[in-house]
Amino acid sequence: MAPNSIDDKYDGCRDEAFKRVDGYYLPHEKNTTTNFIRAWDIAEKHASIPKDGLQKLHSVSMYSYTNNKPQPPSESIYLDFNEAVREGRYGYGRSFQYHSLHFYLTDVIQILKQSQTCRTTYRRTNVYFDRNVLNKEIRFGFFASSSLNKSLHMFGNTSCFEINTCFDANLTYYFAYINESEVLIPSYEVFRITAVQTNTWCDVVYTLNSTGISKSNMNCRWVYNGAESNLRSSFYTFIRASDTDYIMLFTMLIIIVFH
Repeated sequence: MAPNSIDDKYDGCRDEAFKRVDGYYLPHEKNTTTNFIRAWDIAEKHASIPKDGLQKLHSVSMYSYTNNKPQPPSESIYLDFNEAVREGRYGYGRSFQYHSLHFYLTDVIQILKQSQTCRTTYRRTNVYFDRNVLNKEIRFGFFASSSLNKSLHMFGNTSCFEINTCFDANLTYYFAYINESEVLIPSYEVFRITAVQTNTWCDVVYTLNSTGISKSNMNCRWVYNGAESNLRSSFYTFIRASDTDYIMLFTMLIIIVFH
């Protein structure tokens, strides 16, 4: 069930998360995360005009994420981002380098989903997975790219997925490569494996049916419990200070945060 995943769905804290991302995380990550800087700059030049209630930042985030063709690593963040999401639980709110992209993609999925329904999508890989998994429940644990087209052979023929998803969003209009009919599945959607078949349209085909349940262990964690946010606010107070009273206040706040 991808226990180390950053599976925050921002349920109950979306507005506060948006303000923090816009005011701190996006500017910070655009100045400190090299592959994110370049991917974002490229996306700002090529992203589609937003519609469906989305903003420019949403459109740019989708282009930067889906611009994942083989190319110099400096232009693609797809692999690094998904690996960080899949295993980054204990760095969330601290060393995780993609808070802004994670939030915007999650927000996009939830906004677009309001006017979309459950659908069947397909995902191809060149990775081998255990076949003894019938009736088990799983999550992808990252933002899983899938397609309405099951014939995208360039993505692999080893393990493939037929996915009946209900928490997804169709990103085709915003996708960097529009002919791939991109559907994005969030890390928190729970599926049951209802069939494992061999030698059909792929070496192994796993059929996943949405349980209609989302599992978000990290929901709103950094928004409500992020010590780094408290410390940062304290630091800003300190650097503006010019007398002993403010220095004492800063020291007290550090003690409170880390006590």
